[in-house]
Amino acid sequence: MIESAEKAGLLKPGMTVVEATSGNTGIGIAMVCAAKGYACIIIMPQVPAMMERVMIIRQFGGEVRLTAPGFGIKGSLEHYEAILASDPSKYFGTAQFTNLSNPEAHYLTTGPEIWEQTAGQVDVFIHGIGTGGCISGAGKFLKEKKPSVQVVAIEPEEARVHLGAPMKPHPIVGIGAGLVTHFLGMEGKALDGVGEDGKGTPLPGVIDEWACASGAECVEYAKKAAMQEGIMCGPSAGAALKVALQVASRPESAGKTIVVILASHGIRYTAHPLWAAVKAQAVPALPAPPDMSKEGELLRATLA
Repeated sequence: MIESAEKAGLLKPGMTVVEATSGNTGIGIAMVCAAKGYACIIIMPQVPAMMERVMIIRQFGGEVRLTAPGFGIKGSLEHYEAILASDPSKYFGTAQFTNLSNPEAHYLTTGPEIWEQTAGQVDVFIHGIGTGGCISGAGKFLKEKKPSVQVVAIEPEEARVHLGAPMKPHPIVGIGAGLVTHFLGMEGKALDGVGEDGKGTPLPGVIDEWACASGAECVEYAKKAAMQEGIMCGPSAGAALKVALQVASRPESAGKTIVVILASHGIRYTAHPLWAAVKAQAVPALPAPPDMSKEGELLRATLA
C-alpha cells in the first residue's frame, strides 16, 4: 500500500502515514515507515488486547492514538478521517479497508506462494476476514489457476456481520471488526443471512462458504496448536485452525489439500485471554522486585 502510493505520487517525503487498525497492520506500517523515513500515526481502540501492538509500534517510533473502545474500530476510523481532513498535504492514509493495493498485494504474492508450495494441488483455501484483502487477493489468484478451489471465509461466531448478523463483543483480535469488507465485490454491503446450514450465501467464484468460530474456540485451538504441534499462534489463527479441522473432518475432504492461514505469532497476545492461565501462574512466581536473599529453599517456584 505504501509503495504503490509512492509510485503514484500520493505519498511524498516529509508526509505522515496514518492508519486505523486492530493492530497487526499497524505494526507492519510502523516498521515500513521506520525503514523508509516516514513519521506514522496508528489509531486503535483502547482495549487491553492492544498492549503488545502499542509497545511494538512505539518501539518502531510510531505515534499511537487510542480511541474510546465503545465505538470499536468505527471510532478509530472516525478519528483517522479527521486527521486526514485536517491537512491533506501533510497526512497520507493507507486506508487498508478500501485500498485496492491491499488485495492486489496478496494476488501478487500470497496466492502465488500457496500455488507454488502446494505444486498446484491446493483444493481448499481458508482464511479469516479482517479487511478481506488476503482472502480476496489470494482467493482470486487460486480460483483463476484452479476454478475448483473452495474458498472458506471465517468470521467470529459473535460477529457474523457479512451475513447480516449484529456485531457483538468478541476476543478474536484481527478479524470481525464489525465492518463488511469493501473487497470480494461486496462494497460494504452484507449478504442475506446465515442460513439453516450456517454456511451463508456463497459469492459465486469468490467465497464458497462462510464459516465461524467462537471466542472460546479461538483460545482452545490456539493453545492446542502450541501444546500439540509446537505452533505458537494468535487468536485469529486459533479460529482459523478450528475451522480448518472442521472442514478437514468432512468425508468429502478425504485426500484433499487444505491451506489455512495462521496470521500471527501468539507472543503478540500476552494481554489476551489466550495467556490468562499461564500468566496467572507466572506473575506471582516472578515477584518484583525479586527476593535476593540466600536464605531458605534454593528452589523458589515450579510452574507446571
